[in-house]
Amino acid sequence: DRHPPQRREPMYQNAPLAKELQGLIRSVNPAGNQKLVALTFDLCEGRGEQTGYDADLVNYLRTNHVKATFFAGGKWMRSHPEKTMQLMVDPLFEIGNHTWTHRNLRVLHGPKMKEQILWTQAQYELLWEALQARPCALKAGAKEFSKIPRIPLTFRFPYGACNAEALQMLASYGVPAVQWTIITADPGKGRTAKGIAKTILRKIQPGAIIVAHANGRGYHTAQALPLFIPKLRDELGYQFVTVSELLAYGKAVTVDTCSEQTGKN
Repeated sequence: DRHPPQRREPMYQNAPLAKELQGLIRSVNPAGNQKLVALTFDLCEGRGEQTGYDADLVNYLRTNHVKATFFAGGKWMRSHPEKTMQLMVDPLFEIGNHTWTHRNLRVLHGPKMKEQILWTQAQYELLWEALQARPCALKAGAKEFSKIPRIPLTFRFPYGACNAEALQMLASYGVPAVQWTIITADPGKGRTAKGIAKTILRKIQPGAIIVAHANGRGYHTAQALPLFIPKLRDELGYQFVTVSELLAYGKAVTVDTCSEQTGKN
């Protein structure tokens, strides 16, 4: 399944990014040093594969009212349309752009780079339109449905790899590039739930962005959630927010160049 989406560019596009959001965002300094943290999960899918969906992980977040951001590939959204729309409509969650087929944007240029970004924006928009026509959306009304973004509002580079051209392109499309502060390293086959929780609890700081996976590529990620979420929220006083909310609460900490940190993400 390597063909493009039915629409190759979204009908809607944000205004270009303000200068303070044009770099690669590693974390946020929340106003008043509020204890805010963004939990993020990648939903990536390559050209010749179909990856999964970690229902246990998502169900735990829903049951415990934990906000999170899912960075989904466009091809993943097309192969998981119902799950995408369920995430889209849930007020706890938001969906970010994770390229069309998880390509390394450090080595792509021009039209190929543009396809990876805009095809994903367009695929999300197509599903947004399909959802808008559903009886549940019609029953909720236009005002309620308008709370769901028409296109992804944030972006994550596969492997944390990019170049100046990619950052400039995203800035022109009005989509901030969001990396991470804490790596769970959950794609590692030897990674344990306790190890994931220990890493997060050791490295947590206000405004941190945690990266993990919810496409079946994370080992023991779902099992790790109850080991660190209650401690962060109930014992340490942290509040979970989406990436968009985190950016609205403070000043983004950005860098001008992309460099991968340890771990496969």
